[in-house]
Amino acid sequence: MVNHICTIDDDPIYQLIIKKIINRAGIFQEHTHFSSAVDAIEKFKDREFRLPNIILLDINMPQMDGWEFIEKMREIRPGFSKHTKVYIVSSSISEVDREKAELIEEVSAYITKPLHREKLMTMVKVEE
Repeated sequence: MVNHICTIDDDPIYQLIIKKIINRAGIFQEHTHFSSAVDAIEKFKDREFRLPNIILLDINMPQMDGWEFIEKMREIRPGFSKHTKVYIVSSSISEVDREKAELIEEVSAYITKPLHREKLMTMVKVEE
C-alpha cells in the first residue's frame, strides 16, 4: 500500500473526481489535496510535514503554475524527488508541455486528463 498521495489542482470538479478515484482505488493511507500550488508550498516548507510518495500536479494554475511549483520544491526540499514522484496531470495537449516535462528529473510522467483508476493503479505499481 502506498502511504500518501497528494493532488495539487485548482479545478473543483477535477478535485471531486480525483478524490473519488483515489478513494475507490483503496491503496492510499493518506490523501492530501491543495487547490493552490502556493498553499502546497507553504505546507511543504514545514519540515514536520511528511512528503507524499506521489504528487499529481496540474500545470495551469493561477498564482503559481506547476512548473513554478517544481522549482520552489527544489529550493525548499532539496532531494525531494528521491522520495516523491511527480506526475503532471493536465488538460493541456501541448507537445511543448509534454517535452518540457520529459526534461525535468522530478517528473515521472505527463498524463493528459482525465486520470482513470486503471492509470492510477499502474502508476502505483511502477512506484512499488
